[in-house]
Amino acid sequence: MDTKEIILKKTLNLLLAKGFDAVSISDIQKGTGLSRGLLYHYFKNKEELFIEVTEKYFIRIFDYNVSKTDKYTVYEFTDYICKRFRKAIKSISDIVSELDGSAKSSLLNYHFLFYQVMQRDSVFRDKYKNTIEKELISWKYALRNSISKGELRKDIDITKSAQQLFTLTDGIWFQSQFSTDGKIAIKSLENALLHYIELLR
Repeated sequence: MDTKEIILKKTLNLLLAKGFDAVSISDIQKGTGLSRGLLYHYFKNKEELFIEVTEKYFIRIFDYNVSKTDKYTVYEFTDYICKRFRKAIKSISDIVSELDGSAKSSLLNYHFLFYQVMQRDSVFRDKYKNTIEKELISWKYALRNSISKGELRKDIDITKSAQQLFTLTDGIWFQSQFSTDGKIAIKSLENALLHYIELLR
């Protein structure tokens, strides 16, 4: 792991444990074992570092290229979504598990930090909205592809169905914060999506 990666990971660890306002450069120095000068070599200030952390662990972890999924059916996109969430939960759980005490009991810290970022950073909100739009577009593609293959009824409302499928995904992701087992959350997501899709047949 290179120095920049260490800084990002340790900073996220601190943010999960203490929240945005409580983490100082001194905390990051202590957590990384690096000098203040070296920290500033990689990041101009604390805010720039925090922005990079949120970009890496809250946006890139979920973002994807729509063109890679625009030929998927609803079943293929469901599988893709579940794999994406499985990978995200593993990445987050690996970091959360390094925290001490009650902080490592669930993904609650990650979700709490996510909402802190949403509240304070308009650029982050816009990027997250863009990710949501991508997922909605992908569900619409998947629904159309499945209709053309005869897997679903032709009379379904594609826009409403895409919104419902996204809402299921978002809701179960929110519920995962109370779970200590990411596998259960992923299975719940898969079952919920497939159940809804069956209603469209």
